[in-house]
Amino acid sequence: MKLTSEERKNKILHEVITKGEISINQLADELGVTTETIRKDVSFLDEKNLIEKKHGLVTKANTFFENEFSVKENTQLPEKIKVAEMALNFIPENAAILLDTSTTVLQLAKLLVMRDDLTIVTNSLQISQVLANSDNQILLTGGLYRKKSNSYVGDWAIQAIKEMNLDVAFLGCDGFSATGPTIRSYQELEIKKIMVEQSKKNIVLADSAKLENTGLYSYVDYQNLDVVIVERNLTEVERQAFPEELFFYTN
Repeated sequence: MKLTSEERKNKILHEVITKGEISINQLADELGVTTETIRKDVSFLDEKNLIEKKHGLVTKANTFFENEFSVKENTQLPEKIKVAEMALNFIPENAAILLDTSTTVLQLAKLLVMRDDLTIVTNSLQISQVLANSDNQILLTGGLYRKKSNSYVGDWAIQAIKEMNLDVAFLGCDGFSATGPTIRSYQELEIKKIMVEQSKKNIVLADSAKLENTGLYSYVDYQNLDVVIVERNLTEVERQAFPEELFFYTN
């Protein structure tokens, strides 16, 4: 099926993020279009500072990608990208959405740079930088800067979110317990709880490796979640441990 221009550009971003570097000819072959079409798409993305052109090659733009891809962010990266791509199906037009500070949600943010109809609220400095060149309305909460997650927490950030009515919140986690998704940071516990309260729909994005982990703090019960997106089917053991009806698989 022929891709639209927007779908093609998102696919180019996907390939560059996943592979780090890819040639114009490879992209043309994979997407089934001419090299001239790819060059036009690449020029558009280059002007947006989303990728960089280099003598027939396309690479990640140094403006923000180098700082985003720390060891943690590279862990399970293909799985995170796959989850993020499926999450796009849960974002209606003209929605007000929240993106938290997780590395999987960060991958979703990169796929939203081509949208222009959204109001996006985040407490992640990194995500705000990724979306800086998009035409969406971006609201950064501010607050107490937390270096470890490159994000804002504390009373200021919490109060900002309390004033909002959100359509969808996309949330990450460090693991899962019998009662719900978990995190390891107490500083982020209260703000995640407020995010859940202020959103009509709450969706957790997680690569399946998180199913084997359990964080210290539970920030929401399963009954207050709408969807958990992972990149594969649950195993028999996992189906017994977690509410399978909540889990949405990307394969």
